[in-house]
Order: sequence, then structure tokens, then C-alpha cells
Amino acid sequence: MKKLVLLLLAFLSLQLSAQELKLKKGAVVDNIKVGDSLPYSFSLLLPSNFTVNKKWPVVFIVDYNNREKQVIRLMASIAEEKGYILAASNNLNDTISISKNILAFTKTFNSVVGMLPIDENQIYTTGFNRAGRLASTIPAFISNIDGVLSYSSTVGNIEIINVKKPYQYIGIVSGYNFNYTEMLANKELLNKLKIPNQLLIEESRNNWPSTNNLATALDLFKMSAMAKGNLAVDSLFINNNYNTTLTTINKLVAANKLKKAKNLIDQTIMVYKPFKKIDSLKDKSNALRKNKIYKSLKRAENNVWFKEQSLKNDFAYYVEEDAYTHNFNNLGWWAHQTKEIDKFKNSTNQEQQKMGYRLEGYLVALTNDYIDTVLAEKNTDYDALSFLYMLKTIIAPKDYDPYLKIISLSAKNNDFGTSIFYLEELLKNGYTDADKLYNLESTTLLKLTPEYNALIEKYLKKGRYILKE
Repeated sequence: MKKLVLLLLAFLSLQLSAQELKLKKGAVVDNIKVGDSLPYSFSLLLPSNFTVNKKWPVVFIVDYNNREKQVIRLMASIAEEKGYILAASNNLNDTISISKNILAFTKTFNSVVGMLPIDENQIYTTGFNRAGRLASTIPAFISNIDGVLSYSSTVGNIEIINVKKPYQYIGIVSGYNFNYTEMLANKELLNKLKIPNQLLIEESRNNWPSTNNLATALDLFKMSAMAKGNLAVDSLFINNNYNTTLTTINKLVAANKLKKAKNLIDQTIMVYKPFKKIDSLKDKSNALRKNKIYKSLKRAENNVWFKEQSLKNDFAYYVEEDAYTHNFNNLGWWAHQTKEIDKFKNSTNQEQQKMGYRLEGYLVALTNDYIDTVLAEKNTDYDALSFLYMLKTIIAPKDYDPYLKIISLSAKNNDFGTSIFYLEELLKNGYTDADKLYNLESTTLLKLTPEYNALIEKYLKKGRYILKE
């Protein structure tokens, strides 16, 4: 009897929560508690036409350190247009273990699925950047995830994908992003494993996916559900999307953008094969593959990829070698490499230009990874750390934190000359927070020196300890 009462109370609690949320349709609701006694919460967006009288598809947003609230707002208009519920755990963090993140996600998942009328055949996860790897790992622990949308991130662990019940994988990546070539390789591997997947390419250097590609991804999820028989086939929806895609293909061919045209044709064949005869598209794909212009474009692309991989191998070797041998003398070589990368970035050849941005992003990410590795070691190698911070100021001069770290580390070792040098480099690059400069760790003596104050006075007019003549 006692158990029955508890179950009834739990049911009423969920019903009340659902009724409460009905009043906030069409707007993001933050910090919804999973339970009164649990330290978990989530954000939620219900479409403005939400009703409990039908089942709804849902996208669970996976991101770290409060960025999930930014992502849910980015996707809000698309979810509204396409009729999706959005939900995001507020407790995911990139500094905790995968198991703890999955536990936090599961709390949100169970709450949303228990609280709202969710279509169990249309449950998806999405993750941006590093969080994309977690988003693609979750289906190994929650079997009824039907698809994963990942932005600028490869599959977390392909080995744990259930190939007997694979999910639909959709990747989005910019051709300028350093993960671009890895995501192309990721697609090839998924194809070999016969795991359904699509890769959508962004043409801009933006840090966020375009609303157009996000909308396309949700449409692809919908068509995947139809192809599996989990959703009634909407012929009008299929035909409209198909005809729009054919128009885009024809425009690309007319503009001699043959690589993009062939990629879109091949994707269209895979997506629409369950619904339409695609023999004409196969013929068009084969014709393009034999086209001289297409072959020339592919050769040029392959040459760029070969050079890019060679440079990435060099960077990976020398970052580790220089950091752990404290090879400060090689910073000049690194400065030269960044100038070469800048030449690629400013090239009139678009493929080389994209390669330049990818190499820059790769080198920044590589350096950040080594910084994290050194900081995680039991006995921190401060010389290696100093080298990496110095390298970071060369490859990402507008990232101010490494300058501050070097100023502090050098002052701790009474190397005021190095601190003063990097202070001026920092100020030359536009840094303006004088208060922070006077509150850096280990700079008690440094900030009293005439040189330190003179530079802050010169660039910011805020020197505190200036000797009056």
C-alpha cells in the first residue's frame, strides 16, 4: 500500500510538472530541477504548439560548462520550425569523468522522457566540438537513441557502436576547421561499417553551425525515421526536399563546383534510396567522377591534404620534443611556421586558404592539449609549461591568458626580464585590464618595479607605482 501511494505521488508530481511547463511553451526554461533531493537540473524548450495529445521528437543537447544554454538558444528557432523538443542537462563538465557525465545526462533523459509525451523512435543527441564525442558515446549506454548530430567532432569511440542497431550519425564541420580532415576520415570508416551517416560542410569560418545545416540535419533525422518505418512516410515532405536538393545540385554543376555537386549527389542517393528511384543520380555521380575538371579538383585537394598531414606530423613531433627538452631556442622556428601558415591563410587558392586555417586551429588545439597534460602531471614541469605558454603567444597572439601565465611564472622564479618582455607583448596586442595586471599570482615584487609600472602607464595610463621626479 505504501509503495502504491509513493507511486501515485510520483505520478502526480510528473503530471504537475508537465502542466506547469505547458504554460511556458515557445521559450527556453532554465534550471528545471530533476528532483528536490538531487543536485541535477536541465534546460527545456517546448515548441509553441506543444500539446500532450501527441508524441514529440526530442533532441538532447550535450555540452559542457554552461555552454548548453547557448546551444539550446541557437537551435531554438529551428526546433520551433521543425517541431522538436530541446532538452539539455546543466550538469555536464569537461573536467569530470565520462561516467559522471553520462550519469548526469541520464538523470535529465529519464526526467524528460518520464515527464513529456516523447516519441521513443525519435530521440536524438547533439554535441558541439569536444562535447560531440560524448554525444556519440551516449547511445552505447542508452539504447533507444536514434541519432547523433555532432558539430566539429568525430565519433567518440566507434568500437562501442552497436552495428546491429546503429544510430543515424550526422556530422557538421567547416572546411576551415582543423577537424575537417578527421571528420572526412570518420565518414569513410562509418561507411565501411555500414553505419548510416551524412556529413554537412559549412562554407564559413564561424564557430557555430549555420541554421540552414541545423535544419537540414533535423530533416535528415525525420527521413531516417521514415525509412526505418518508425514514422509514417510524408510524401509531400519527401518530394519538396528532394526537388530542392536537385535544384541545388544543378546550380553547383552549372557553377563548375563539381566536388560539392558530387558530394551532394552521393548524399542524396543514400538519403532518398528508400523512397525514390535514384538511377539517374547514380549516372550523374559516375559521369562527374570521370569529368576532367572534377578529376583536376580532386588531385589539387589530395595534394593539399598530403601537405597538410605532413605539416601536422611535424608539428606534433616538435611540440612534444621542444616542450619536454625545454628548447626555448626553437621559438624562432615556431614564429617562422606561423608566418608560413599566414601565407596559406592569405592565399588566393581557396583550398590552401582553408588548409592555413585548419593548420592554425590544429596547432592551437595541440598546444592546449599539451598544456593540459603537463598541468595534470603529479610533478609539474614548469619549464615545459613556460615553453608551451610562450608558444601559445606566438600561434594565438590575441589569447591573453598565456601571457599572464608567463608573467606570473617568470616572476615566481625572479626572472623579471621575461615577465617585462611578455607584459609589453601583451599590451601591444590590445590587453586593457590593468586591475588584473596588479593582482597576478607571484608578482608582489614585480608590480613594484619601475619597468612594470612604466609599461602599464605607457599603454593604459594606469600605472600605480610611478616615481615622481
